[in-house]
Formats: sequence, C-alpha cells, structure tokens
Amino acid sequence: MKKYLFVFTAILFSFSPFTDNTIDRLGVKGPLVYGDTNFKLSFTDKPNETYYLQEYLPAGDTLPKFRQLLSLQLFVKNITTGDAVKEKIQELVKRKLTDAICNYKVIESPDGKEFIVDFLVSESKKNVMETVEFNIYHYKQIELAGEQKGILVYAYSKRSYGDEIKPFLKSLKKTRIDMLNTMIAAQVPVVTLAQN
Repeated sequence: MKKYLFVFTAILFSFSPFTDNTIDRLGVKGPLVYGDTNFKLSFTDKPNETYYLQEYLPAGDTLPKFRQLLSLQLFVKNITTGDAVKEKIQELVKRKLTDAICNYKVIESPDGKEFIVDFLVSESKKNVMETVEFNIYHYKQIELAGEQKGILVYAYSKRSYGDEIKPFLKSLKKTRIDMLNTMIAAQVPVVTLAQN
C-alpha cells in the first residue's frame, strides 16, 4: 500500500518550477472562483501515469513566490480517501520533528467519504523562518472513465514571507475558520481526463 501512497507525500509546499506549461489535462481550464477571487490556470504537470497536477493563481501572483494558490491533484489509484489522509497525516507528523510550526487538523464528512485536512508548514534557512504556508486539502474519491477510481485533492494555499510572517500567523487565528468555511462551501470541480 505504501508504494501506491508515497506520491501523496510529494506535495507539502507547492514549489512547482515555473514553465509555460499549461496543458489542461483534467477538463478544468478555469478560471476557478474561490471565495471572491478568480484563479487562472497557471501550471500543469503529469509526472507519471497516475498523478496529475493543475495550479491556479489569482491576478498579480506568480510562481514560485505566490500569496494564494488553488490546485487540483488527481491520483488515479483505487484507494480510499481515509488511506490517502492517513498518509498525509504520517507525513505531517514526521515533518513536525523538523518544522516547529507544523500543525494540522482533520475534518471528516458525516458520511465518511470526504475529508478536509488543514495544516501549517514553514521553511527556514539558517534558523530564520522565510516562508509560512497555510493549506486546506479537500480529499474526495471520484469515479473516472472505464470504472477507474481516483482521489481528487482540491487544495487552497496561502503564503507569507519574511517580515510578514508574524502578522500572518496572528491573523490566522481569526481567518482560519473563514478559510475553512470557504472550502467546505466550495464546489469541488468535476474533472474529466483527456482520452489519449
């Protein structure tokens, strides 16, 4: 099982290399509206046959140093959302050993079919915190063509850098619930894999 789940640990920070690679492989060209903000498709990748990534940015943000980012991550694997979330939690528990700010919470839907994991991570250089990222990952199992199943992760990330980190963390105590409510209320985009 770990062999199939290891890819879930690949993305904590969304540090995608910037290229002009915006091939819509999921049928979600956008723009996506999240809260009151429009997000435009800015980066896509398919590093292997079972993993798809599409990232969306609001006007004014660029990769890799963004303030807000939406992403769709599709894992074409026949596993449960519960197993996917367990792998993410294991990753975050391990990260807490080296990232003092790392923290997470899990919300499970009443029917147990969907999960939201919100978590905070940071990056430091020479013991100086340079980046803090708050993430909300909405995990959902979906049906794909040909009786395939997959796990879709609809994710929102918000970042702060340098001197803005302390005010960001202070405001997060108040804004976290609003951001979670936005994700809970959001319609998860319907993905359709392009036929090869």
